[in-house]
Amino acid sequence: MISSPTLEAIARCRVGVLGYGREGRSVVRALQERSPDADLTVLVESGELPQDLPAHSGAFDERLQAFDVLLRSPGVPVDHPALVDYRAQGGQVINPGSIWFAERADLPVIGVTGSKGKSTTASLVAHLLQSLGREVLLAGNIGVPLLDHLDTVAEWVVLEMSSYQLADIEGRLALGIMTRLFPEHLDWHGSMAHYVSCKLRMARLLQGGPLLVNGNDPLLMEATDAIAGRVTGNRAPCVERRDNALFLGEKQLAETADLRLIGRHNLDNMALAVQGCILMGFPLDELVPALASFQPLPHRLEPVAETGGVRWINDSIATSPYATLAALEAVGSSPVTLIAGGMARPADWAEVIEWCRQHELQALVTLPDNGVDIASAFDAALGSRDVPVRAAADIESAVQLAQELGRPGSIVLLSPGAPSFPHFRDFEERGRRFAAAARLLEFPIRDS
Repeated sequence: MISSPTLEAIARCRVGVLGYGREGRSVVRALQERSPDADLTVLVESGELPQDLPAHSGAFDERLQAFDVLLRSPGVPVDHPALVDYRAQGGQVINPGSIWFAERADLPVIGVTGSKGKSTTASLVAHLLQSLGREVLLAGNIGVPLLDHLDTVAEWVVLEMSSYQLADIEGRLALGIMTRLFPEHLDWHGSMAHYVSCKLRMARLLQGGPLLVNGNDPLLMEATDAIAGRVTGNRAPCVERRDNALFLGEKQLAETADLRLIGRHNLDNMALAVQGCILMGFPLDELVPALASFQPLPHRLEPVAETGGVRWINDSIATSPYATLAALEAVGSSPVTLIAGGMARPADWAEVIEWCRQHELQALVTLPDNGVDIASAFDAALGSRDVPVRAAADIESAVQLAQELGRPGSIVLLSPGAPSFPHFRDFEERGRRFAAAARLLEFPIRDS
């Protein structure tokens, strides 16, 4: 059993790398660079395999017992039956992120997690620290594997952490930030209880250090009630959102009109980011000016086009109805054509429908695979209202339908409330295709 998962220690073992996506490729590169003779085998249940390494494709099974150590990519469930059996036989499963923590224990790390808002909040923290002249590495679930940055010269690391990563990562955080908590990824976790327990492993990584949580999220407050190091953010006496502005005590720090981010939930994210930096010893007066220059991240309430007085907003990151609700609340009182739908999985659209009952939903355009179910739920609740519902075969068709239904002064909002699989590689591809189709309406390709 390896006591500290350094690359040197792992390279002395027979190593199985589970998964060959972004994280799997990263850990293979790191091991090969440090130990070219390391005994590595890549195993995937499906998908691409390396051409220059021993590799196997197929269901994980007793073959895993041939390895001293397994390196688990985040997409592989920690409780996969083959991994459970492997551990029962004395095998060790290591999260690639744990290797980075073992190698770079010298660096202070701010971890950010939450059901939504973690990418924006992590990026905000990095932006604020960079505005003060600090060298910052922003990595993790935001798309930059830690092991690609073993030699970073950063003074601070801001790490976006998904529940998949938190499930078994080992290391130490200087500060933890949790944005909000609601049911998400339950197809992977199996239950809400398991999902929450993975998120709360952040407290273990803090070893008594501060865990800053969004005090306006009742479920998050209840889940973290017993954590000794909890700091209740987004409430006095911390930086907090009041309506459409940020305050510290009676001092207004910023308001929506001065910011490029839209939505009250993003003001919540800003409140946590600023307070997190304060907890790490940085002065408030030097942090606040940088808020106005923060750019929204792609696929997160991102304005992508305007055609005939209709604004097109890409919120492809919304993979649950809770995120769709936040997007609808963010766009304000404008009439909305909502494009929703994606991978079929259990989801509760009741709160979204209630918002639509009280506001002007101009039209609903649905996407496969669960678009039929979403349409049925809306029709059952809003049937007496004259809300057109159209089913699209793909994202390009959805844009065409939304154009026909839109009118000047309205918004077309892609906020699917569902994962992008299996019709897209990821939510980013879904968002790019939406943006491309919407922009084509501005500048149509004409026959020569």
